[in-house]
Amino acid sequence: MVLFRAVFALAVCLFLAGPVSAQGFKWWQSERFQRELALSVAQSTRLEQVFQALQPLLQPQNAALDKPEAALSLVVADPKSEEAQVLMAVERVEAARGELARSRTLLTFRMRRILTTEQHVKMQAMHEQWSRDRRSRQAPRPANKPGR
Repeated sequence: MVLFRAVFALAVCLFLAGPVSAQGFKWWQSERFQRELALSVAQSTRLEQVFQALQPLLQPQNAALDKPEAALSLVVADPKSEEAQVLMAVERVEAARGELARSRTLLTFRMRRILTTEQHVKMQAMHEQWSRDRRSRQAPRPANKPGR
């Protein structure tokens, strides 16, 4: 029963995480990033080439993750499902997610090699700021209490 609860919690987290298809935006084409990172035209071009080279791999991997995630949701929602069925569905989701993660990591690695050390440090700082801003926008707001 404990295992089922853990798997169910994982499935709920996967569902709430949203689609994996969000690849972000092409930051190397953003005027702000080009300016703040002092990206050269050659660097922007090379970053785009790396992105385009891996897109044919990333897009089907994103799509390949949707099917096992949907199957996992159905298995978890079915009160007649056995733990073995749930575990098999989780294994399929994690295998697809692993393939996608490897490709995304390769993309990030190849892009990182195009940036100078200074640009990479600045990029990390910009990403951290973006993450803080995003978290603050998503922070739950306290409910208004009557009489206040």
